Amino acid sequence: MATLWALVIAHLLVLLPLLQASVEFELHGNVYPDGYFYVVMNVGEPAKPYFLDVDTGSPVTWLECDFPCQSPKHGPNDMYKPGPSNMVSCEDDRCVTVHKDLRAVHDCSKNPDRCDYKVGYVEESSTGVLLADKFSLPTSIETRPNLAFGWPRSGDPVGRCPRHLRGTGDFTSQLKQQGIITENVVGHCISIHGGGFLFFGGDSNMVPTSGITWLPMAQRIGTYYTPGEATLNLNVQQEYPVSMKPMRTIFDSGTTYTYVHMTTYARLINAVGITLQSSTLKRVYDTALPVCWKDIEPIRSIDDVKNKFQPLDLTFGHGDKQVTLEIPPENYIIVSESGNVCLGILNGSEKGLQEQNLIGGIAMQNHIVIYDNESKQIGWVRSSCDGMPGHAPLIGSRL
Repeated sequence: MATLWALVIAHLLVLLPLLQASVEFELHGNVYPDGYFYVVMNVGEPAKPYFLDVDTGSPVTWLECDFPCQSPKHGPNDMYKPGPSNMVSCEDDRCVTVHKDLRAVHDCSKNPDRCDYKVGYVEESSTGVLLADKFSLPTSIETRPNLAFGWPRSGDPVGRCPRHLRGTGDFTSQLKQQGIITENVVGHCISIHGGGFLFFGGDSNMVPTSGITWLPMAQRIGTYYTPGEATLNLNVQQEYPVSMKPMRTIFDSGTTYTYVHMTTYARLINAVGITLQSSTLKRVYDTALPVCWKDIEPIRSIDDVKNKFQPLDLTFGHGDKQVTLEIPPENYIIVSESGNVCLGILNGSEKGLQEQNLIGGIAMQNHIVIYDNESKQIGWVRSSCDGMPGHAPLIGSRL
């Protein structure tokens, strides 16, 4: 009997690393001038590399396929061309899940052989069909799960044609369902110098065991990640809040810049202008972004100018239970190709965002940001995101 139990325990110890698996990718791209971050995914048979945009604002992971497009090719291959076997039927459980997640009616009467969907993005909407194919994942064992993803039929909702996969959330749930990861957790670390890393799974080696600030996920705005309402203040002017009232916020790593309501935007420009009155910076027109400043000499890097700006505080909650995300100057300004410094916070009202405010990738730089769908919370911790970090378990620091 003891021998039998020893064999069972030994077998479990062999399986343990697989049960605790996480999937980790190196991140490429930058805030400016690229304007997006991506990892390389190998898709299909034979496997070909495609780019996956790190987009927590996309409820469906989708790959731009073979339809007419106006912008130049951007990707390692020609556009993905699905075959009949890649089509997910309407009665497939994955289609049922997508319709449920998108709060759509699951009606198979018109097109039973395919799964049609419509995604209401913050900017606008996109329609498509659900496909499935094999993905090669960088795990300790060779893993090629069959994962479902979207094929937009009306173009990229943000006006690009990148030959990219976009989105992360539904990938995470599929990886858990297939036993590749044990927890529905996704996270990213965007480097201020470009690059970084992306991980799926709650036991990733990418995150420190302590120091993480956790905030409960509020009731979702549609299918987006939101930690609830927040107030925005310029650090040196706490008596002059930038936002007049708490703002509805969405964490959206797929949006390059941060977008706020026009009233908040106007107050922010005014507040930043006050802090720059005694500096050598002067407002100037630049094609890179709407609000820019020039110095006496052309600016070469953010390090040359960040000390002229003040940090921003984004404070969630009210009363005694408040959590603050500090946004240093390098997380809201960029240096343009013309040698000017520009404000990476834009007028969301011009994009039709109404009362919604997007915390974009620029504000998340040099932070490990964790979307923990198991415990329904969002966490972040300051970190250097240059390259892949060392080994440390993620779970253990939850509140």
